Amino acid sequence: MRVTRKYLLAQEHETCASVYHCLSRVVWRTFLFKKEEKEFFRKTMRQYEAYCGVKVLAFCLMSNHVHILVKVPPKPKRMLSDAAFLEKLALIYSDEHLADVKRWLAECRAIENKEDRKLAVRELKERYTRRMCDLSEFMKAVKQKFTQWYNKRKGTTGTLWEGRFKSVLVEDGYATRMTAAYIDLNPVRAGMVSDPKDYRWCSYGEASAGVEVAQNGLLEVMRKPDGYAVNEPLAETWQEVMGEYRMMMVGEGAAADQEAQGVLGESKSIRYKRRNGFSASEIDKTLKTGGKLSAAQMLHCKVRYFTDGVVLGSREFVDRFFYRMKEARPEQHTKRTTGARKLQQVSDSRMYSLRDLRKDIYRI
Repeated sequence: MRVTRKYLLAQEHETCASVYHCLSRVVWRTFLFKKEEKEFFRKTMRQYEAYCGVKVLAFCLMSNHVHILVKVPPKPKRMLSDAAFLEKLALIYSDEHLADVKRWLAECRAIENKEDRKLAVRELKERYTRRMCDLSEFMKAVKQKFTQWYNKRKGTTGTLWEGRFKSVLVEDGYATRMTAAYIDLNPVRAGMVSDPKDYRWCSYGEASAGVEVAQNGLLEVMRKPDGYAVNEPLAETWQEVMGEYRMMMVGEGAAADQEAQGVLGESKSIRYKRRNGFSASEIDKTLKTGGKLSAAQMLHCKVRYFTDGVVLGSREFVDRFFYRMKEARPEQHTKRTTGARKLQQVSDSRMYSLRDLRKDIYRI
């Protein structure tokens, strides 16, 4: 089932925040990202996260592709105040350009006619604020700035990216937690590290190093419906919640303390892996014999549902999206009566996908 991003982004976004798993690959799958490239991309992502008003919940920068799990709030109904507007612009624009905008804003404010003045101010601000709370504009800005920096540095021209980007709408809660863990385990699946906390360019590695914005992103991922007290110290909340997050990555039976148990793939955890059936050969055997993978086993495979599933979440969440999409475009969806499809060969029945994938779903 092909769904345009226009319809993917339109569902409920005017009234509530939405979570998306975005994937973008380097053209020709070239291993372009070295340390310096990853660091510049990470800084650029954080700059535009603040400017666009979105929240990066999890991310991972690999050698030839990037994963970003981002929460996009609805566009604000009210126009930003002059002070807030200029503060936003200072995040990404030069001092010279900011001075120009201040001058233009002052000229707009000096217009005598009230209606003309309001219109001029609004038009000026909308030239800059249209990128805020917009997934496509956020991804475009980050990738475009990285491309400009890279081409200038290398003396090259042209695009660095394979098309635009893939996006999957993810239900807040369990599906978001599973997707974040899947993203953070990318370097482990690739054999680059044995523990994601040792990989600097993923959200768990950044958070484990004490970076507060990364910690806040994963706290949002793991936040329960009742939330946490506003005055609760971040460090205490981080230790408690990240123990739970780490357990998701290593599977049932892992210790809650971060230092008490190595994650899967670590050579010192051979006995643990065997006890829980996480070796590559055992997972491969399970898949070939039609067996069921546990949630943690699934996270240690490359899973197309996380990148090609279109919508990922509970049955109710996926069906709700499907029915609204069918109502909007009935001529394109005449064969299916329901949207949610169970994830194949997974014992956990809490997650469903909109796309009914059949081929190459899992790779070890």
